[in-house]
Amino acid sequence: MTTAFNELEKAHENKFQHDLELQFKAKARRNHLVGLWAAELLGLKNGEAHKYAEELVGLHIKDTGWQQIHHRILSDFSHRGVQKSAHQIERTIHELMAEADYQIRNE
Repeated sequence: MTTAFNELEKAHENKFQHDLELQFKAKARRNHLVGLWAAELLGLKNGEAHKYAEELVGLHIKDTGWQQIHHRILSDFSHRGVQKSAHQIERTIHELMAEADYQIRNE
């Protein structure tokens, strides 16, 4: 009985760890996708767009919340005259989270 319980406990721990890894990867992917979306609206091209996206991925590593990314994009849009509301940016972040999660789980 103890062995079966220990195996079950280990399986749950492994699943929990796996789910955390998937969540981390999905958030990083989301930030990359959001970065590419924002970069396009900011008029950034090729290398600049990917650099901008990677900066947003870096924000994820420092802080897992989407609010910091939202604030950064809102500020960048405001400085460059891009007309997107805070709500539109937030909605896009959430939509791209769903897309990133789908991509990660289906790789």
